[in-house]
Amino acid sequence: MDTITISSVNIQGTPELLVADHQSVTTSFKKNPVNYDLELGMNGILGDSVYHTDDHGGNDKAICCYNIDRFAFWKEKLGFNLSNAAFGENLSLTGNAALEEHIFIGNRYQLGEAIVEVSQPRQPCYIIGVRHNYKKFVVHIQETGFTGFYLRTIKTGIFNSTNKLVPLFTHPDEISVMAVNRIRYHDTQNKEMLNRLANLNALTLSWQEHFGIMLNKLK
Repeated sequence: MDTITISSVNIQGTPELLVADHQSVTTSFKKNPVNYDLELGMNGILGDSVYHTDDHGGNDKAICCYNIDRFAFWKEKLGFNLSNAAFGENLSLTGNAALEEHIFIGNRYQLGEAIVEVSQPRQPCYIIGVRHNYKKFVVHIQETGFTGFYLRTIKTGIFNSTNKLVPLFTHPDEISVMAVNRIRYHDTQNKEMLNRLANLNALTLSWQEHFGIMLNKLK
């Protein structure tokens, strides 16, 4: 595990209406970089609005992360530029250590005074298509596995954009975010991996249950 550099910390204080050619939605997805101290609570960053609480926020999804090094790929794929917080992420990260294939479920990091743990991949939803007026964006994210990931809060505390994600603990199973995405979206018949994921306690319960259902369908 290597230290991960934070490019920016992004929040949105109030929900807003986003309008695309194909759809509109009220959301807190469109976040903005900030340069002051923030407090991480057990269920998220204080002052950061969560509008769709059924799918976002809470301890398992306290912080959303995305590696902005992927933006060059997306520029070539989609034909337009992206900037920090383009994926609705709270932490815009950079460097190989923050790529999905190098982030393991259950890894722990120090973030300023706080301690956080990788809980699950970011599950892409339709709102990113609305945000960028590109309906098929969510499909491309699933295809590539370039989803980003969530952090759960282990210890609350103050942090800011000058901090880094400093490694504290590597989960012994070493199952990457990319590996989880591959099973969920592509290699859906892999009984061995489905069993491992259904019993991976560091993975959020909803994802464990989902993989358990997938596994049972194969029996």
